[in-house]
Amino acid sequence: MNLTTPSPPNDTDLERVVLGAVLLDFRALSRVDGILLPKKFFDPRNEAIMEAVISLKNQNLPIDILTVTQTLRKSKQLTSAGGAQYVADLTTRVASTANLETWAHALTEMHLKREMGKISMKLTGLAYSVDGDPFEIYNQFSSELTELIRENLKGQSSHVSNTTPEASESIEGREKTGISGIPTGIRAIDGVLGGHQKSDLVYIAARPGMGKTSFAISVMLNIAKTGRPVAFFSLEMSRVQIVFRMASILSGLNAEMLAKHRLDKDSKFKYYQIIDQLNALPIYIDDNAGVTIYDIKTKVRTLREKYKVEAVFIDYVQLISAAKNKNANREQEVSAISRGLKLIAKENEIPVIALAQLSRSLETRTDKRPMLSDLRDSGSLEQDADVVSFLYRADYYDKNSGINNAEFIIAKHRNGRTGFVNINFTPETMHYTDAQQPQPQNYFEL
Repeated sequence: MNLTTPSPPNDTDLERVVLGAVLLDFRALSRVDGILLPKKFFDPRNEAIMEAVISLKNQNLPIDILTVTQTLRKSKQLTSAGGAQYVADLTTRVASTANLETWAHALTEMHLKREMGKISMKLTGLAYSVDGDPFEIYNQFSSELTELIRENLKGQSSHVSNTTPEASESIEGREKTGISGIPTGIRAIDGVLGGHQKSDLVYIAARPGMGKTSFAISVMLNIAKTGRPVAFFSLEMSRVQIVFRMASILSGLNAEMLAKHRLDKDSKFKYYQIIDQLNALPIYIDDNAGVTIYDIKTKVRTLREKYKVEAVFIDYVQLISAAKNKNANREQEVSAISRGLKLIAKENEIPVIALAQLSRSLETRTDKRPMLSDLRDSGSLEQDADVVSFLYRADYYDKNSGINNAEFIIAKHRNGRTGFVNINFTPETMHYTDAQQPQPQNYFEL
């Protein structure tokens, strides 16, 4: 039985009709902006002509048979584009631009199928290789297919009527619970932020030892206890250490005693009781060190699809490995990582809560409360974030202060107020909770 390889999906006649429509009325091009791209044309002649059209558009120049022909001649592509007569004949194929959007989407679908075929052929080669790791192959091609789809969806706008139901649902949720996003479980913070919102990138920054990991674990547990699946990427602590921290918070057992395995009989009994409760929570921990933003992106997508994860925590952003680029400095690397985290939040429609280190320069100030300028390595952290918050504890700098409360400082809030709230910190269990005083006295504007 002889099997022949099918030809890639294409319709060169349709391609010529589309080009003819654009040359007939270049204003119609605005209706397919971001959709009709040169790479979507199968015939190299048509691709070259579309490149000339895009070049003229980007220069705000007129687009017609003459200007396109001149552009192709200047770039020495007129011959490869079929010649002047080929370009001139394009407008004879179409009388109206009314169906341009439909035609453009048809070309997009064929382009997608061709690219999927290329990816499949590549996958077959790797799958049959001796050394190929099946999980790495899956991650690579799952990522490539997802990127292919998303890349080709760019530029497709949505009518406002498609979004208003979601906006209305958010308002209804706020009226019922007082919170529009995923609650942190700390009422004073939720009162200002309204919870963590979908697609938000949230930075929680502090100096080492201030308790930012403990804060993230406290919030993660609060979210998980509502039944919402959460993921925690720990680039510094092991998953065992994370479990001990969670067990300490849930049981009230001393965190240091747990970490050092110094438990008496009653404490051990209490620990194992709480483990059953912990096992029932939808928490997924990844403690692989040296992960890149690409690794995190792939893993979050899998967690989202498989476990319906609703929030992601990352401890901490400066420990994410940068892509190999010998010409990039650390600030540029962190900027790329920060942009990647924002894309993860937006593409998966979940909040990404990333911890960050602060510059040690604040230690030289009399008032050691953090400011946005203290964000370490990159100003892009502030730029990309929807919320930037800081943790500050007076007892960290003055052990004799007798103060256990902390300040949660909201220095940037894209959709709301800035200020700070007082919250409680319990050193024995490294647990953050609401302060004991009434909530209205907890918020202070910056």
